[in-house]
This record gives sequence, C-alpha cells and structure tokens, in this order.
Amino acid sequence: MNKNYSSKIGRTAAGMVAIETVVFAVSLAVELAIPSEFIKNLGYIASLLIAPSVVVMMACFYDGFRDERKIFGLMALADALIYATYCMTVYFLQLSVVAFNPLDLSTEVMRALIFNPGSPTFAVDMLGYGFLCLSTLAAGFGLTDAKDKALRALCFFHGAIALPTFAAPIISGIFRSAEGEANAVGNYVLLFWCAVFVPIALLFMRYFRQQKSIE
Repeated sequence: MNKNYSSKIGRTAAGMVAIETVVFAVSLAVELAIPSEFIKNLGYIASLLIAPSVVVMMACFYDGFRDERKIFGLMALADALIYATYCMTVYFLQLSVVAFNPLDLSTEVMRALIFNPGSPTFAVDMLGYGFLCLSTLAAGFGLTDAKDKALRALCFFHGAIALPTFAAPIISGIFRSAEGEANAVGNYVLLFWCAVFVPIALLFMRYFRQQKSIE
C-alpha cells in the first residue's frame, strides 16, 4: 500500500479509537451516577467499535515499516487481531443474546453469558484486553525515533497493564459487591484505562501525520 494512503487511514483509525474510547469513558461516568441498561449498552457499542478501529490502526502501523523493526509492527497487529476477536465476541453477545434472549435461555445459562466479574465472559474479555496491552507493548518496541518518545513510553506503560489484566478473572472478587453484583471499582479502573488509552490514540494520530509529512 502507498505509505501516504496508509498514513491517512491510520490517522483516521486512531482518531476513531480516541472518539470511541471517550464515548466509553462517558458511559462509565454516567453509569456511576445513573445506572441503566441503555447506558451500559452504549458502553458495549463503543467497546465493540474500538476493537476494529485498533486493528486498522495497527495494520497501518505495521505497513509503515520498511526495516528490521517490521517484526514489531507485525506482532502489534497480530495481538490486536486476537484482542478484537475475543472482545468483539463478548460485546456482541451482550448486545444480542443477553439483551434479547431470543431462545428464552434459563437463568443459569444467562448467568454464564452476562458480563459480570467472575463470569466466563468476563474472563474472555480480560484475555482479550491482555492482548491489547501486548499489542501496544510490541508497538512500543517499534518506536525508536526521539519524536515518538511520549507514545513509546505510554505504549510500554499500557503494555505493563497486561499482567493485572490477565489476573483480573482470578481476583474478580474485588469488582463484586457482597450480593455478587458488579460494584463501582471496575468502572473506576476502566476510567483510568481510558485516561491512558485516549492519549495513546491521539499520539498515534500525530505519529501517522508525521509519517505522511516525511514522504
């Protein structure tokens, strides 16, 4: 692909990631004040859209390399694809099967499908987000120019979050109330994640813009 074209697509995808993550953050904040199924589903929709946007962003990141660093771009893309597969599956289940229950599934089956800390879908989601962290970690190793220092640092920091993310299903009790329902801790953790990931997306926009200007 022409690098100029790749940079434009990458910049657009990174912008979409930033917007979708902000929408997700707003849904989390509103849900803390006014819990509702509509707000929760809005968060699922935003999260569902973040995944393909990240994949396109990392595909353009990989396409921009013409040297030995290309392997890090490929690793970032591969991890992004794994993340998207797991997480999009979880959110699509919430917006379709869980929201409408077209087969009139039993309460026991629905408990396994509903996104709640400790559930199978929660574990799959955390597995997916762990690979998103690994995707940015790989991208960080591919960023060696001085002008990309801030993006590189944030990619490494976000990459380090992979460890607690993979561990989240094991320690899911901290995200549940005494009644077994999701408490506010998860929302605050996710708001922190948004505060890290939005700058990453914005800096990727700058990265692609600078790539275009170099050509």
